[in-house]
Amino acid sequence: MTPHLEIETTRSAVLSAAEQVWGWEIPVYLFLGGVVAGLMLSVSAAALLSGSSRVTAGMRRGLMLAPALLGIGMGALFLDLSYKLHVFRFYTTLQPSAPMSLGSWVLLLVFPVQLGLIFALPDALLLRWLERVPILSRLHAFALKNLRRLALAGLVLGAALGVYTGVLLSATVARPLWSSGALGLLFLVSGASTGVAVLMLLERERRVQSALARADILLIGLELLVIVLWLVGLSTQGPIYREAAALVLVGPYAPVMVGVVMFGGLLLPAILEGLSLRGLALHSRWVPALVLIGGLVIRFVIVYAGQDVSFMKG
Repeated sequence: MTPHLEIETTRSAVLSAAEQVWGWEIPVYLFLGGVVAGLMLSVSAAALLSGSSRVTAGMRRGLMLAPALLGIGMGALFLDLSYKLHVFRFYTTLQPSAPMSLGSWVLLLVFPVQLGLIFALPDALLLRWLERVPILSRLHAFALKNLRRLALAGLVLGAALGVYTGVLLSATVARPLWSSGALGLLFLVSGASTGVAVLMLLERERRVQSALARADILLIGLELLVIVLWLVGLSTQGPIYREAAALVLVGPYAPVMVGVVMFGGLLLPAILEGLSLRGLALHSRWVPALVLIGGLVIRFVIVYAGQDVSFMKG
């Protein structure tokens, strides 16, 4: 491992017990990475199940939005790095046991697959541009021919990106709130839900909105279950784990975690989506917006609360 990569990996693995090392940049990066993972999973699954003809305009717009969101997220991560000029050193070696090293390579692979999917599934405006340039038109034809392979790669990398955002924390020692394998699944499910929420904001077809709402209700239910299992798992371990879980259950982070995330960002949207599907409420874009707010806030809670309790302090 190169010296600067080792420094950054160690910094992410062993945080100072006396202060918060990670600020707003990491939750923003984790949130946007999760959204992009959700978009890739949703669009890739749709392409595999129904082919290019059934991928809607909203899905195509979401796919085109994904690289920009991931770029912003990586920009936030770059701001957090101590040795910014040496960021290229992450790609001079691959350390599978180091989450930041492995995640860096996942991020590197995500972009070309996204680009390939965009060429295969362009929206109407981009398609007109592609048809005007011969080389781009040939790239479009090539990508469309290999859509199934690209969609499979999108599923694999989307899942890897979603899990990685949680593993980055769970692999961190000295922080009991993060010492759970459930975080990888939690961030994957939360990312899938926020990706669906973005598509609900972009989608115009009522039929597709309803299908997305059903998928989101299932994802929200699964996310709530994983949150409960994660916190119960911590609460049934040693005193330091119970202290960490108490921060978000009854401590200073509880109003935000329980009120904003679990109720406002999960339960309330699921209820409203269910009422909409039954014809008892109109579809509102505020509903997926609540899901996105909850997805962002839960990452702030987990990152900030996780740095408040340490094995070193205990």
